[in-house]
Amino acid sequence: MRPVMSRLLYPLSYGPATAHTLPRAVAYAHIGGDTARVRTLALVIVLVPSLALADEIDLSRGSRRDRGEPAKIIVRAEAGNEFAPYGYAGGCVSWLIDPHDELEVGAGGGFPGLQLGFALRRLFGEGGQYFLAELFLAGNTRVNRGLERGSAQINAEAAGANSSLWTGLGLGFEQRTDFFSVSVATNIIFTSTSFTPHWAIHGGVGVGF
Repeated sequence: MRPVMSRLLYPLSYGPATAHTLPRAVAYAHIGGDTARVRTLALVIVLVPSLALADEIDLSRGSRRDRGEPAKIIVRAEAGNEFAPYGYAGGCVSWLIDPHDELEVGAGGGFPGLQLGFALRRLFGEGGQYFLAELFLAGNTRVNRGLERGSAQINAEAAGANSSLWTGLGLGFEQRTDFFSVSVATNIIFTSTSFTPHWAIHGGVGVGF
C-alpha cells in the first residue's frame, strides 16, 4: 500500500516544485542574457564617441597646414606706379594653385579712375623664397594710359577712349610663408596706343590664410 501511495503522491509532491523551478531558471537565463546585451550596448555607447573624437582629431591634424608651408591664400596690400596692375595704392588676393603657380586679382586707385588687374605668376625656388615671372593684364576706368601725340596714327579707336588696357611682363621676388608674404616685381608694359615701352614696378606685404 505504501509503495503504491508513494507512487501516487510522487507527482503531487514534486510536480509543483518543478513547475516553479522551471520559470525561475528561465528568468535567470533571461536576466543573464539581458545583462550581457546591456553591457555590450553600454560598451558601444562609450566607444563610439571615443572613436568619433579620435577620427575628428586625426582629420583636423590632416587638414592643418604644416608650419612653414606657404599659405594657399594671401591678401596683400599693394603700391606701385601708374602702370602697376593694382594702381598707386590698392590690394590683391593671391591664390597658390600649386607649389609653383599663382593667380592674382586685385584693384586700386589710379588717381583718377579705378585700376584693375589680373596676374599669372610662375615661382622658381623652394622653402617659401621664390624668384618669379609674371604676366598681367590691367586697365584703368578713366585714364588712357600710354597715350602719346602720335597714338591716333597707331590706333585711332584706342587713342580716343577714356579708359585703357595694357599688359605687363616682368620678373620679381616673393617671400611666402604660412602666415606672411612680401613681394616686389618690375615689368615692361605694352599698350595699344604706343610702340614705346613703358615700365611698371609694384609690390606689397600680405597676410596668409
